[in-house]
Amino acid sequence: MNDVEAQARALLQTLISTPFQSCALINREFLDLPVVPGLYAVRHREHGLLYLGKTKKLRERFRGGHKACTWSWLDDYDHRDVRICFVTLSMVDVLKLGDELESILINATKPPYNAQYPSRD
Repeated sequence: MNDVEAQARALLQTLISTPFQSCALINREFLDLPVVPGLYAVRHREHGLLYLGKTKKLRERFRGGHKACTWSWLDDYDHRDVRICFVTLSMVDVLKLGDELESILINATKPPYNAQYPSRD
C-alpha cells in the first residue's frame, strides 16, 4: 500500500465513523460547512454513503447546488435523513493528492450517486 492509499483509507474511516448526528445538515445556506478545501461524503442515516467528492471550498460546493442533494430528493429521502460529513484538507493536499485520492475512495465504496467511477491504472 502506498502513501496515498494509506491516507485514503484513514480519511474514509473518518468519513464513515463520524456519528451521523455530527454531520452537517442539509439546508439553504450550509453554514455548518466551512469555506475551506476538503473531502466530503453525502450520507444517509440508514443507507450510508450516497456520494463522495473533494472540493476547494466545501460550503460553496453545496450552496451552488449539488446533484447528490437533488437525487436524494428525487429518491424521496427525507432531508433530515441526509447529511454531509467532511474532512478539511490543505490546498496543497487537494492539489497533490487530487484525483488519485478521490478515485481510490470512490472505487473502494462505489457510492450510488457518483455517476462515474474513475479507473485506477
